[in-house]
Amino acid sequence: MTPFVLFMSMCWIAFSTVASADEPSHRAFPRERAVLAAGQVVQGDYFAFGPHVEISGIVNGDLYAAGGEVLVDGVVNGDVIVAGAKVILSGRVAQDARIAGAQVTITGTIGRNATIGGADVHLTETAQVRENLLAGGGNVQIAGHIGRDARIGAGKVTISNEIERDLAVAAESVRLTSKATVGGKLRYWSETAPSIDEEATVRGTITHRPLPEGWTIERARRGIVGIRVMAAVVSFISTLILGLVLLRVYPLFTRRVTATIRERPGSSLGWGTVALVATPIVAVSFLVTLFALPIGVILLALYVPMVYLARIYAITCLGEFLLRRQFDSSSHAGTFVAGLILYSILSLIPVVGTLLTVLTILFGLGALLMTKKELIATLREQNQV
Repeated sequence: MTPFVLFMSMCWIAFSTVASADEPSHRAFPRERAVLAAGQVVQGDYFAFGPHVEISGIVNGDLYAAGGEVLVDGVVNGDVIVAGAKVILSGRVAQDARIAGAQVTITGTIGRNATIGGADVHLTETAQVRENLLAGGGNVQIAGHIGRDARIGAGKVTISNEIERDLAVAAESVRLTSKATVGGKLRYWSETAPSIDEEATVRGTITHRPLPEGWTIERARRGIVGIRVMAAVVSFISTLILGLVLLRVYPLFTRRVTATIRERPGSSLGWGTVALVATPIVAVSFLVTLFALPIGVILLALYVPMVYLARIYAITCLGEFLLRRQFDSSSHAGTFVAGLILYSILSLIPVVGTLLTVLTILFGLGALLMTKKELIATLREQNQV
């Protein structure tokens, strides 16, 4: 059995194990929509994975959720740990919340501390974090109330509500609107002074913390661009070689996977997010179990290369879109190379490149998992496995 087949088989076994284990905690089987409906009550921890996750009921324990889109508008009387492409928390969390996603929107209440990371992070006017906030991202907007301290690192930060104690922020751009109030000290790391509206209030001292000697935003940007260019060249060559080999060895399977991305993009994105987030969690849980230890080791060993190779299918699909033709045995190499060139160019653009890389991994990994599952089901129907 090849590492490719072994990895996908182990992933499917892992997800099935998580869904069917008879333990005190509750788990929602990965499917198109994982829903805890309003009125439902879960005693203990709750696990939910899927392209679309909706938590509208009550969880009397911790919530662990991952998916393409995750909506939490119910009540969680414990901690919340959530990851997804799009995360919306509009309910109430009694304890801490740890959230990661491309787009994160908080409109509800977090009873203690919040740790949030994402490309776009937004706490609306109705949002409340009753203790401390730690946030990082490309664009961070804090329009909600923070009960204690806030520590933020981002490209752009906007504050438009009350932070009851200290605010520490490192960003290229910092703005305090007329509705902003900082009850304690304001400390900032930036080349430029923050934009503070005349009606904004900072009750403590405002301290500009200098950047390290010789370090500037522009110099750091030039250094990062140089590193990105070098990494892009290495990535282009390695991906080109691996991609051509993979397409040569598995042309029919590649056709199936790219067709899955093209025909079911939403499901591919959702399942890719599930696989990317849940596989390490499942692997680590296997490592602490004596009898399942080998499976955990295999999953971790193959996780990184499979995530890397999954991009090839999404890049091939990108080439199909660019050349406006579907995959066929006579053109797959040219289609892949065209997609790889476009992908490599776009990946050099700040923010866009990062988002594109994440999306190619998610689409490729999700379609890979779905196609493998369907292939196994077909072989079983034909009594070949």
